[in-house]
Amino acid sequence: MSISLYELFLILIIGQCIFLIFAIQYIPKKHTGANRTLQYLLAIYSLFLFERALGDEFERDFLRLYGNIINTFYLFIGPLVYTYIRRLLFYKNGNYQLTYYHYLPALLYVVYCFYHIYIYHSIKDSSSYFITLLFYNDVMFFVFISAYLFKSNRLLNYYKKNEEQELAFNQTIIKYIKIMLICLLVYMIFWLLGIVERFVVKLPIDIRMIWDISCLIFGIQIYIVGFYNLKHPEVFKIRFPSNNENESKKKSGLNEKEINEIQNLIDTFLEEKKGYRRPELSLSILANEINTTTNKLSWVLNNIYKKTFYELVNEYRVEDFLQRIEENDHKEFTVVSIAFDVGFNSKSTFYKAFKEITNFTPTEYIRKVENLQRQ
Repeated sequence: MSISLYELFLILIIGQCIFLIFAIQYIPKKHTGANRTLQYLLAIYSLFLFERALGDEFERDFLRLYGNIINTFYLFIGPLVYTYIRRLLFYKNGNYQLTYYHYLPALLYVVYCFYHIYIYHSIKDSSSYFITLLFYNDVMFFVFISAYLFKSNRLLNYYKKNEEQELAFNQTIIKYIKIMLICLLVYMIFWLLGIVERFVVKLPIDIRMIWDISCLIFGIQIYIVGFYNLKHPEVFKIRFPSNNENESKKKSGLNEKEINEIQNLIDTFLEEKKGYRRPELSLSILANEINTTTNKLSWVLNNIYKKTFYELVNEYRVEDFLQRIEENDHKEFTVVSIAFDVGFNSKSTFYKAFKEITNFTPTEYIRKVENLQRQ
């Protein structure tokens, strides 16, 4: 058995995939539910790459007879990607499961696979049969996975939209999920090109080249998944609204007494207790500290303070930072260390918030203060 350089490369990616499947379970952080889903997804990716790398080594009749059973696993890619993102980005969703009908196409396809094995030797026009089978397989997989790609992208957009409402910092998790979905989108584009090339019109790019590029895309995605999960395992989540929560937002039933009480508790927590210095502070943590609900707290922030949680907390942090600069702390400590002392958990979030609030960069502001002090 001879193995080409490309097939050897795919085998190396499979090895990386198998390594990640075992390594992820030992990450000493939370998100066990999301990580378990990711392990399932990586197992399917490795199966796909294995089939592409060594599929030519199997007899044609064997693949025609049993190959469809392997295809069943690909129908799990879309639901697993969506479940992974849902579990990773939203708290209380660690054990989130899609309802059974999302996996019904895979179950029906398994039934068809056994029917296919049963009638295989009685097929008369095998050429026409397999062309039709391949066409329907490719179209079904393309539509099914694309639907969950769209659904997953909507989920990410919701998270991006509501992150500033509930968190006082930005996370690299958005970039990670976005790249992951872009890889899957590019893969689906090449899948569509494969359908066009095989069944509609010949394209300048050969079908085998399309398959090879698709495998490389999977390889890139696997390395991205591995790098992020092993280097940045911690993710701060936001809440996923239920229908009841959406209704309570519309009704908002807060009277003036409750509003004043929540407002006083917020001010006490941020001004007297300096709770904004907690880098992990989020809307849910603050709600728990002042003994209220996230819905009520969010309503007060939006309607009374006229600010998002991100804006309010980071205003306190920047104000604390400015006071430290006025006291010349920057002559003893670095700018970033002071930023971390006042509650920021990343350099990028600090620079973004500082610029938004003061219209200066930290360096420009320090230079301005020093010039005033010399006068």
